[in-house]
Amino acid sequence: MFVFSKSIGEKTGNLDVNQAQFRVLEANRTANAQAAADFLARANWRGDAESAPGLDAVNAVDDIRRLYRAYDTTVLQQFEPNTEFTLLNDLMPLSRSVRLEQSRYDYARTGGRGWAHTSMSGQVGAALDAKSYTFDGTMVPIHDSGFKFEWRDPIFNSPSALQSQADSQRGSVEDVQRRYVDYIYNGFRDKAGNFAVFDGLTWKGLKDDERVMQIDLGATGLNIDFSSAAVSSADLRNGAIALRDQMRRINNQYADQTWYVSGEIISNLERFFSDNYQSGTVLAELLKLTGVAAIKEDSQLTGNEIVIIPLGAGVVAPIVGQAIGTVAEPRPHYNSDYIWRTWGAMGLMVKQDINSKYSVIHASS
Repeated sequence: MFVFSKSIGEKTGNLDVNQAQFRVLEANRTANAQAAADFLARANWRGDAESAPGLDAVNAVDDIRRLYRAYDTTVLQQFEPNTEFTLLNDLMPLSRSVRLEQSRYDYARTGGRGWAHTSMSGQVGAALDAKSYTFDGTMVPIHDSGFKFEWRDPIFNSPSALQSQADSQRGSVEDVQRRYVDYIYNGFRDKAGNFAVFDGLTWKGLKDDERVMQIDLGATGLNIDFSSAAVSSADLRNGAIALRDQMRRINNQYADQTWYVSGEIISNLERFFSDNYQSGTVLAELLKLTGVAAIKEDSQLTGNEIVIIPLGAGVVAPIVGQAIGTVAEPRPHYNSDYIWRTWGAMGLMVKQDINSKYSVIHASS
């Protein structure tokens, strides 16, 4: 879960861990409550803000609680599935909550031996070695953003100080969202530009990671450009069948597929399938293919680029070590700025089986 919500936690089975994560956030908020009280004192004072009376955190408990409740509501609203983040919207219901201390998440990769017993008596012995396991894992890094008001900021002489703070907080939540979406697609790199390694684990993003099947749509691969108006409708359909079968026939993953495509591809697929103006679009024809549940535009993809995920197969899930929240930083000096941090801890699990069969595809040229 990316948000703090009792109702969503109960529906998804993440309630206990989500509440534990909220206690971590509350502890940080309590520790830095005086910084929030200082800001509220100056923001609420009408007139000369520099002459605003001091406000002790003990006497501002309710005001601080209302402030943070508004922050948490903003996060909840930002993670409603109606934003620009198409893939993230679809992944949100699949998220798994873990403790903040769990900086890596391990999971089993299984592979069948391909046999089992059939008998009338059932006394031939169990096929105890019918399954074998190896383990893989994913890191759960922290993504954060922030905003600040300088301690002498003129905004404190304006009645819109609290509204400016609310707008800044909303923007910081969007920044964290965008950073996580970039993490999903492009991976986690260190300051030198290399893919970061943590406890032997890396995440190179859907566009480069070894857990994702990378398919060449160019001349040396499937040789189909889904974004080109010069490609016939029949060839687009045949190319889509070939791409679909990479998942179903080659990798034995038969769950329904959701395709995420670039804006150029969506525009091209919206043309009519034939010159007969009464025909359906190419997009409508592709959605008739067995196993293709949906085709959606995602702004992270460009040109001839497609990501295919079987959302219902349990092979992809965000791993959330801390739902997103905002907290004030301490102000150790009289002239310290008013600084706020918005942060969360999120990774992404993408599973292969023990035989290195893929369940997620990234195709491009």
